[in-house]
Amino acid sequence: MRLKVTPLVVLLLMLCLVNAEAQNRPPQNVRRVIVTSRYEIKDGKRTINSRAIKQEIKDSLDRVHTILFRDYETQGVYRYIWHTYEGKQIVRTDEFASEKLFRYSLFTYTPDSLVATQKVYLVNPGDTVHYVTLSFKYQNRLPIQVDAHNSKGKRVYRTKSVYDNYGTEILRQVKVSKGYIPVDSIVNLSCKPTYDTLGRKVAETITKTFADGRKEAKSFKYEYNKKNLRSAVEEFDSAGKLLSRTTLEYNDKGMLKFISVYNSEGQLIDYQALRYELYPSLDRRKQIIEY
Repeated sequence: MRLKVTPLVVLLLMLCLVNAEAQNRPPQNVRRVIVTSRYEIKDGKRTINSRAIKQEIKDSLDRVHTILFRDYETQGVYRYIWHTYEGKQIVRTDEFASEKLFRYSLFTYTPDSLVATQKVYLVNPGDTVHYVTLSFKYQNRLPIQVDAHNSKGKRVYRTKSVYDNYGTEILRQVKVSKGYIPVDSIVNLSCKPTYDTLGRKVAETITKTFADGRKEAKSFKYEYNKKNLRSAVEEFDSAGKLLSRTTLEYNDKGMLKFISVYNSEGQLIDYQALRYELYPSLDRRKQIIEY
């Protein structure tokens, strides 16, 4: 028999956990919470049983300051992210795994509110290392070059990107010094997109090469609903074999509600639902479901 827990109790427990682990982090305002739940699947069908797997917490300025990732079985938080803001701009991001800080980044911005630099620090028990400082160069507000320098000011890798007229990155090349890898591990990327007459991306083939030598090539096809919101994604391997089909459903406000994932045989393998919670008062005793 499963204990029935109200959304408010879940939220309060969640906040207690975050605040207990924060120690030096000031209390955060909670205005909205987006809860993503995964439903149990049996024999290709969704059951009524569900558990939260992700929670995005926003303040009264609609800024996401905390993201929690929960294990479906245990409901334990295995990873979480903190964002610190100045105005609407993120100036620091802390990333935790197994309740331990493993990486954080510090950001500065251009007068046009684009990221100018990102300092990346790696954290190990008793040791914090300045890994790289990323400096961004833009064209039409798109990052066409990223230079990474180590703590001594030496450039350790450079990323150059090319975009098409729709803003899709179609080529990325990275020159890396020995002993360093890009933050996302990608050293080469190419993309061949296709658009319809409305300018919507309806297909693309993406090829990636990673720092460890692995190569990955996948193709995607996209469908849209009457409101021009993406309603389906089909994923194919390098040989053109269908791997999965994901359908996306929205409410009348255009907010994503349901995500259904089917395997190559059309059998349901994953079902997620999003709940949008509003807490109009600081004590969070009143909850409004927005979807």
